[in-house]
Amino acid sequence: AYKYVSELWRKKQSDVMRFLQRVRCWEYRQQPSIVRLTRPTRPDKARRLGFKAKQ
Repeated sequence: AYKYVSELWRKKQSDVMRFLQRVRCWEYRQQPSIVRLTRPTRPDKARRLGFKAKQ
């Protein structure tokens, strides 16, 4: 799954990525200027940097 996500990030012009960016951009505009996220936006990169999901 992480490989698929990292592949998506590499191909930023793909339809899926464009849709994701558009939806996220809209969501971010609806929120206040500073918001603490519960999970990383890029799970593949977060895992590479040492993030572990807590339950």
